[in-house]
Amino acid sequence: MVLRYVCRIRCRYKQTIQRHVMMSSATPTTDHLQRTADNTRQKVMSPATVMNIQDESSTVKSLDLKIHNEDFSFKAGQWVDSHIPGVDTVGGFSMWSSPGLLHRDGMLQLAVKRSPHPPAHWVHTKCKVGAQVDLRVGGDYFYDPQPGEEPPTNLLLVAGGVGINPLMSMLSHVHDLQQMATTRSMCPNKVILMFSAKTKEELLFRKRIDELCNMKSNNMSSMYFITEETAGKGDNTVYSRIKEQHIQEVTDRLKQGKVECYLCGPSPMIASIETMLKACGITEPSIHYERWW
Repeated sequence: MVLRYVCRIRCRYKQTIQRHVMMSSATPTTDHLQRTADNTRQKVMSPATVMNIQDESSTVKSLDLKIHNEDFSFKAGQWVDSHIPGVDTVGGFSMWSSPGLLHRDGMLQLAVKRSPHPPAHWVHTKCKVGAQVDLRVGGDYFYDPQPGEEPPTNLLLVAGGVGINPLMSMLSHVHDLQQMATTRSMCPNKVILMFSAKTKEELLFRKRIDELCNMKSNNMSSMYFITEETAGKGDNTVYSRIKEQHIQEVTDRLKQGKVECYLCGPSPMIASIETMLKACGITEPSIHYERWW
């Protein structure tokens, strides 16, 4: 049932999350399993088959995987340990698809940025349709509303680069909840996504994000920020880094009701956004983040 995949808002070990999302372009300095040793992991490990490979940008590939263990599940925002045959290093990749897609079709989707790190390198150089991998879900950073708990909140999602992956999963999860009368009451009143990238090409999933935001029933909106390109004619994207004035504008729009903020991106960006959120009146317990290096 859908409720099996509906999650409660939780972010344990907020100050000690040491996970590196393996889609980053930098080579990690420590092993994924070491960095996430304190994170919660499911017992279930499932074989999965690569069903489709797609270029999301010149540096990012998206994988559609069929999950073969019916007990496998995840919460919006979590990641998987990826055990790849012939690759000794275990990868850590965030789902960008919703838990609902797994429930409906037995599928999940990962987006992996090109990197010399062995798991990411395998995805970009050797992975083929039909390849088999083993996956285990982990992570304590996720969005998971439950029936009968707190009233719906407003959500602010702030992504930097490939940090969009877990937030895209959250955005899609809210959309799924909106589609069913039994779960609609758990949805936030408003959702705003602020997505920053170096170039327009690196605004992953923009078409899908725009589709979700154009559905009036979702009550979602998005703001895009480009840091290393100049403005184009007729383009409504902001060509700058996210500044306090942008945060203030968004928090003013969400001031009716409690605001929960989920951040994912490079460490310096997360620190900067957290400082700005606090300056705009958002308290620390309402700020949840996951960093990648």
